[in-house]
Amino acid sequence: MNDQIFASPSIKEKKNLSCSYPEEEPAKMAKRKRQPLSMTQSATSAMFGGVCNVIAGQPFDTIKVRLQTQGTREKKLYAGPFDCFSKMVRKEGMFSLYKGTSGAFASIMTENVVLLTANTGIKAMYRKYCMRGTDRALNFSEHALCGGLAGIFSAVAITPAEVVKVRLQVSRGKCAAKGDVHQYKGPIDCVRKTVRAEGIPGLFRGLNSVLARDLPFNCVFLSSYEVIIHGMLSFRGGGADKAVLASK
Repeated sequence: MNDQIFASPSIKEKKNLSCSYPEEEPAKMAKRKRQPLSMTQSATSAMFGGVCNVIAGQPFDTIKVRLQTQGTREKKLYAGPFDCFSKMVRKEGMFSLYKGTSGAFASIMTENVVLLTANTGIKAMYRKYCMRGTDRALNFSEHALCGGLAGIFSAVAITPAEVVKVRLQVSRGKCAAKGDVHQYKGPIDCVRKTVRAEGIPGLFRGLNSVLARDLPFNCVFLSSYEVIIHGMLSFRGGGADKAVLASK
């Protein structure tokens, strides 16, 4: 009796015990890796990506805006980008290159969240009402249509932040003439002065230009992204999806 209780497992039982766990654990780990990101995680990553984008690119954008708004040939303030850079740093300090950063942060984070959310919602509505439940992937033109419509929402959402950003970028602070309407102390002061002088519509100046820029861009960007992703998944084969592609 005691010999039976304390008897060691057979060779076959040892093999089953040793093989069951290593096979189960990697499968669970792979399943966890392949789970898609939630909407909150996607929005958070988009916002952090936007912040990094602004930090790296804001000085170049400020110089671009200064050159675009400097006036006619007779009243040009800068001979070119390097002249603009040197004069801004010399007269206004190094941090002048980051004027409008708060507006840029607000603009790019709003754009990423609104654009991706609107694009997802519009594609869902298109499948429901236009495809009548047909189980097929959207083609390039359908992705372009949904992306362009999503661009309308993002353009309206980011225009106030774009207006504040650009006005701060062209504001010359202490170098501006006394009483100059383009002299702002910061983003809140810029909003207050803009609304006082032009009303709420003043925050939406240039909306037509933003729409003309964002609609074709989002048509091409979002449709190209989807086509490239589906092409990569088809190349991988084996029923792969976006989550599998992102986890590798």
